[in-house]
Amino acid sequence: MKALFTLTSAESRRLIAKGVAAMPEVKKAWESAYLVLAGGTTNGFVAQELLCDKSIEPQRTTAGISTDGVLCVTSDASRKFFPNVFYKGEARPQMSIQDAFNDFHRETVVIKGANAFDMEGRVGIITAGFDGGTVPRLMGTVTSKGLLWVTPVGLEKLVPNVAKSAAALGGANSIDISMGADPGMFCISGTKIVTEIEAIKILFGLEANLICAGGVGGNEGAVTLTAEGEKEAVEALVEFLEKEVKGEKPVPGNKGDCEHCVYRFCRYQGKKKEDLPAWLR
Repeated sequence: MKALFTLTSAESRRLIAKGVAAMPEVKKAWESAYLVLAGGTTNGFVAQELLCDKSIEPQRTTAGISTDGVLCVTSDASRKFFPNVFYKGEARPQMSIQDAFNDFHRETVVIKGANAFDMEGRVGIITAGFDGGTVPRLMGTVTSKGLLWVTPVGLEKLVPNVAKSAAALGGANSIDISMGADPGMFCISGTKIVTEIEAIKILFGLEANLICAGGVGGNEGAVTLTAEGEKEAVEALVEFLEKEVKGEKPVPGNKGDCEHCVYRFCRYQGKKKEDLPAWLR
């Protein structure tokens, strides 16, 4: 039996978050080890699922953000992060990521979203922070100890080749004009990527395929998929989508303050609201 359905960007995030929360490795880490949950809008959905707390606002759980037609960085005052470290299902706000790594547990899992991924299994993570952001705090221990790094990322972020994208971007010093923040990009391999396709496999054991993407009237960034398998599982998926996923509200924007922005290569850095282009006000 086969089902066809379309998911908006927000609906995809909800489905992926539910899939990540249901992963056996994530459940094991939640029960008996550390779970390191980095910031990010998709991870905001994951946090909602793990903590059963829909009051978490994904747009406030990130520093870097793509919104209002630009790559941007949220204002410090607008951020409301969830705890990054959990031990046996309980938040450890006093612990840093390095503290968790130092108390080594084989079952510890790291969850960090991405801005791009490709079919070769590489993920791209935009970094506009001058110190590289979260990634440098994760890479050493995850790589040397072989911890599981889960990357929840929607199919809307599929690109032909992350390595080429990262090289083409280059970083702030290689950008002459930037309509937004002037970042670089990490190109990372070896993470466990969870898209809508993997989430459907985790939750229902069905084989899903991406059919097409995009649209208008709220379907910008949407993806259309098929899912195929046993009749009971397909029917259960459709019922699940209708009850638990469809109708998810779009994530609001949370653009930073251009007037007090530190990204000097951005074309709009330092401009007051009234001096910005109409489309950016």
